Amino acid sequence: MQKKDGIVGYIFGEVGITEFKFAVDGHGIRKFDYIYAPHKEGEILAQVMDIKQHSDFKFEDATSLINNEEIPNITTNLKAYAEVIGFRDKRGLLQSPRTPFNVGSEIIRANENHIRVVLGLNAAKENGAYIGLLKGHNLPVFLNIDSLVQKHICILAKTGGGKSYACGVLVEELLKNKVPMVVIDTHGEYQSLKKSNNSRKDQKNMEKYGVKKRDYSSQINDFSPIKNRNNMKHLSLNGSNLEAHEILDLLPSKISGPQKGVLYQAIKEIKEYKNIYSIRDIIDTVGRSKSNARWNVIASLESLDSIGVFSESGTSTSELVKTGKCSTINMKGVPPDVQSVVVARITKKLFDDRKAGKIPPFLFIVEEAHNYCPERGFGSAVSSDILRTVASEGRKFGMGLCIVSQRPAKVDKNIISQCNTNIILKVTNPNDLKTIVQSVEGLTSQTFREIQRLPIGVALISGASLQMPIMAEIRTRETSHGGKSVQISKGGKKSDYESININQQSENIQYPQIKEEKQQIQQQQKPANNVTEKAKNVTRVAYRLGWITVNEPDEAIKILTKEAEKMNENVYKYLESLSSLGKDYCYSDNPNCIKCPMKDGCNYRVQNGSILKKGLFRKK
Repeated sequence: MQKKDGIVGYIFGEVGITEFKFAVDGHGIRKFDYIYAPHKEGEILAQVMDIKQHSDFKFEDATSLINNEEIPNITTNLKAYAEVIGFRDKRGLLQSPRTPFNVGSEIIRANENHIRVVLGLNAAKENGAYIGLLKGHNLPVFLNIDSLVQKHICILAKTGGGKSYACGVLVEELLKNKVPMVVIDTHGEYQSLKKSNNSRKDQKNMEKYGVKKRDYSSQINDFSPIKNRNNMKHLSLNGSNLEAHEILDLLPSKISGPQKGVLYQAIKEIKEYKNIYSIRDIIDTVGRSKSNARWNVIASLESLDSIGVFSESGTSTSELVKTGKCSTINMKGVPPDVQSVVVARITKKLFDDRKAGKIPPFLFIVEEAHNYCPERGFGSAVSSDILRTVASEGRKFGMGLCIVSQRPAKVDKNIISQCNTNIILKVTNPNDLKTIVQSVEGLTSQTFREIQRLPIGVALISGASLQMPIMAEIRTRETSHGGKSVQISKGGKKSDYESININQQSENIQYPQIKEEKQQIQQQQKPANNVTEKAKNVTRVAYRLGWITVNEPDEAIKILTKEAEKMNENVYKYLESLSSLGKDYCYSDNPNCIKCPMKDGCNYRVQNGSILKKGLFRKK
C-alpha cells in the first residue's frame, strides 16, 4: 500500500472518475508530478496537469498600490487539477475507476515504485533502452527493445527541437544491445557515433543521467552512393535484369500507356537474347523501336542510368545488415531525386531479403522522412510506396521502421499511424500538431497543449510497453552530436566550411566517374552465362552463312542489329528468322542442310563439300 505520508492536498468540489481538483497543502507540488489518490477500487495514480493560485487580492486592492497606498494583507491558496491514470488489477492490467473519488480524500505524493508499476516502466536494464529520466523524478525510463523494433517508431519535433539528438540516444542504446540497424542519413549526422562526447558542458549532465562518454566506431559501417568519399564504402544498386514494373516504380515522372508498351516490349525482346542485361541494354533496344513513343522512354531511362549508382550486382543486404552493427547510408550532397531512388531500391531489397530470411531482424531508420514518404498533396517520391508497405507489413517479418521528421504534417499519415512508439519533442506548427493528435493514441487535450511548451530535450513518449504517454528528459549522449548548428556569428571553425568545400568538389566530379567505371566493369566482366539459346542459334547461323566473322553472341547480335537497321528491317523479326533457322535446320551438330532454305548461299555447306560427297549433305 501507498504510505500516507507526504500529504499534498485534499479533493474538493465536483469529482469525476477521470479527473478531479484538490486544494494544495503547502507549496511542494509542481505541474506533472505524480500523485496517489485513495479509492475503494484500488491504488489510483494520477498526474498534476495544472496549478492555480487563488487570493483575496481584488482589483481595488491593486489600484490602491498604483496610488502608493499601503499594501493590504493578502491571503493566497493553491488548487491543482489532476488527470487520473488508473491502477493495476490482480492480473497486472491497467484499469480506470468506475466510481467517483470521495470529496475530502487525502492526496499523497506517489512513490517511485507505484509510478513505475502503473506506468509500465518495467523494462529491465538488461533488455531495455535507457532513454532518460521521468520528468520531475529521478526515475530512469527504459523502453522495451522488442516493442521498439517490432512495432515501428516515429520521432517528431520542430527544427532544432532535438529529434536527431533523441534518435542518436536511441541508436546508442540499440548498439549496446547488438540490434542491427540501417540508417538513411540524409545530412551525414550519424558519423559522429564514431566519436565520444568530449564536451565539457555535457560532463555534468552525464553524471546526472549516470552515463559515460564512449564511441561506437567498431560497430558503425558508413556507406555513400558517392564513390571514394571520406573512406566510406561505396553503396551501389543492382541494375541488372530490372523488370518493367521495377523501372516504372523508379522513374521520377509517370509515362503514358503507349510508352509503357514500348518498355515492356523492349524488355521482352532483350530477354530472348540475354540472360543478364543492364539499363543501357534496355535503352539500346528501345531505340530500335519504330514507335514515336520511344523518345520519352529513352529520356526517362537515360535519366535513371545517369544517376551513376547502378551496377551489375549492387551492395548486398548481408553487408548492410549485420548483428551488432549499424550501417549508415550518407546522403549528404546527393541530389534529392537520386536520394529517393536509392531509398526506394534499398528499402525494397532489404524488405524482400528479410521476408526470405536472408538477413536477421533489424531496424530501418529514415531521417527527414517527409522527403521519402510525403503526404499526398506535399509532393511525391518513388520511395513512398515501399515505405508504406514496410510500415504496414514489416512488423510481421522482423523489419522495424523508425521515421524521423521535423514536419509531421508532410509525412504520409498512413505511415505515422502505423508507428506504435512515438517520441515527440517540441512542436509548434498548427498543422503538425493536428497531425500528431490524429495519429498518436492516448493523447489528452491537456497533454496536446503541453507539446507546444515542451523545453528542448524533453519528450512526450508513448507506446513501447508504456500504458500511457509520459514526459521524459532525454539523457545526454555518450557520443558526439553530429546535428549541431554551424556557428556563424563568430566566424565558425575553419573545418566547418573547408570540409564542405572539399566534399562539394569531390561530389561534383564523382557521378561521371561512377558511370565511366561502371561501363568499364561491364565491358571487362561479362558473365559467362549471359547467352541464351536464341542468341547461340542466331550467331551460329549468321557465322555459317558468312554474314559475320565473329563467333561471340553478344558481338554478333550487335553487328546483326546494325545491319538490320541499315536495311530498315524490324530488328526483332530479323533476329527471330535467324534463330528459327538455327532451331529447325542449322543444328550445332549434324545440321540438316539439305532442307535448309538458305542452303544455296551457305559458306558452311560449300566448305564442307567433302562431307557432302559422303552423303551427309544430299543435293536435290
